[in-house]
Amino acid sequence: MSKKNLLTSALVLGTLAATATPSVVSAATTSDADSAAPQTSTEQVNNKSQDNSSNVIAGSEKKADTTVATSATVQAASESINNALNTTAVIQAATGATSAQQQAFLASAVPMAQKAASQYGVYTSVMLAQAILESGWGTSTLATQGHNLFGIKGDYNGAYVTMPTSEWSASQGWYTINANFRKYPSYYESFADNGNKLRNGVAWNSSYYSGTWKENTSSYKDATAWLQGRYATAPNYASSLNNLIQTYNLTQYDGTAETNGGAQTNGSTIKVNNASGNYVKLYAFASDGSMSTITNRGLANKTPWYTDQTKTYNGHTYYRVATNEWVEDTNLA
Repeated sequence: MSKKNLLTSALVLGTLAATATPSVVSAATTSDADSAAPQTSTEQVNNKSQDNSSNVIAGSEKKADTTVATSATVQAASESINNALNTTAVIQAATGATSAQQQAFLASAVPMAQKAASQYGVYTSVMLAQAILESGWGTSTLATQGHNLFGIKGDYNGAYVTMPTSEWSASQGWYTINANFRKYPSYYESFADNGNKLRNGVAWNSSYYSGTWKENTSSYKDATAWLQGRYATAPNYASSLNNLIQTYNLTQYDGTAETNGGAQTNGSTIKVNNASGNYVKLYAFASDGSMSTITNRGLANKTPWYTDQTKTYNGHTYYRVATNEWVEDTNLA
């Protein structure tokens, strides 16, 4: 993605430290390369993944997926050999969002990512890391205008936005093109579209991303290694994702959708509201069955949330909206 258009400029590493007052989240919604001067061209991309035989990664038989774009954070961290080898460069570049923005993004994105990852048999942690990297925690122009978290090109049911983006090749380095990008009605469709791509591949190879499937991997690192050179042409894509996963402990969102004996449901959407307060409290359950209040975050009043489990505790029903974050029945609108 173009650094100018798709990413905030701050390079200060944010923190996820808890604060005394909960942050309320809503469920709604360049440096020059070392190579030659960038070239600009215009590219129109349709919904189908294309076979671009010229886009082959140097020194390998990998052929990159031309229907996804490389984020500006990856570009910024790989424009020199030193940065490409510096494991903190991408973390710094990806943290232009404030701590509150990061928390809000995770609160909104995690349940959607888990649902899509479960449906397509891939890692939630990898999908979240990709979304963070490609969208700058949901702050990019593409994310805010089109709910497009992964830089997938083309159109979605005819809807798209057009903007410049940077591409990488071994022969040219970084160069700029203009492309159409899919415009989604919400983040969930973006996660689902990415999950579908990872599971069903590209038009010319349905198993193109088979190395990201849970049944074919031993950990998320196998999946990120498979993505490099296929999903993104940047030479540091896998290490970028790995560092985001480790820094923000995204593996906590992997695994099956179970916690503490909650009853599975077919999935539904609830609307939350606290008639006597400014936000809706969240609760967590420990392994011994005890419950505690989450003090550093709450949900915005009158917002919809996807839930996939219920739990009964002290006469109340609790609805799961994230891995171990629950809403009490008294706060349903």
